[in-house]
Amino acid sequence: MTIDKYKLILSFVSEYLEPFGFKRKGNTFYILKNNNLGLINFQKSSKCSKKATIFTINLGISSTLLRKLLNNDSLKLKPDIDDCHWKKRIGFLLPQKQDYWWEINSNTSIDSLLVELTTLFSTLVIPEIINNIADECLEQQWIQGESAGITELQRLIYLTTLLKVGKRNNVIQEIDNLRRFSKGKAFEWTAMEHIKELEKYV
Repeated sequence: MTIDKYKLILSFVSEYLEPFGFKRKGNTFYILKNNNLGLINFQKSSKCSKKATIFTINLGISSTLLRKLLNNDSLKLKPDIDDCHWKKRIGFLLPQKQDYWWEINSNTSIDSLLVELTTLFSTLVIPEIINNIADECLEQQWIQGESAGITELQRLIYLTTLLKVGKRNNVIQEIDNLRRFSKGKAFEWTAMEHIKELEKYV
């Protein structure tokens, strides 16, 4: 069955990623670096059937500081990919820069697929996570207007939090950007409450 092949792939991937520092929990592999968590998440499609298992791979970064200040969740728990502060689909690391899914069926060669996946991990996925995992890296991306996998509101909330805690000179400018962006929108109250909360971080 294709689901057995899928489970086998996850098992082999777990062995491959372990020397890099990743630990498996379900369909997700976690690495702790710079006090933040990097995630490699395997996601199955709703189009899976008995004859075919379809999956893609998500990358994520969870900032421990932002979790502590904004998420109100237990730091003892591993975050889900949806809760990450930075997210990217593997397809957008590939030349075509679009969503990409693999299909496992009766004709799939496990060995060939594993070679393909591990090559992507070593050349693209792991470097992408490691190069972006520190709060300083996330901060610089958000200052430049990049918002991998998050909304513009989330980008501004996360950015102003890091800038305020880090006592950065440009925090006032970004708070003003948040005010202007949210003015008159449904989430204006959320933005204003966040700005009030920032006053605690002196």
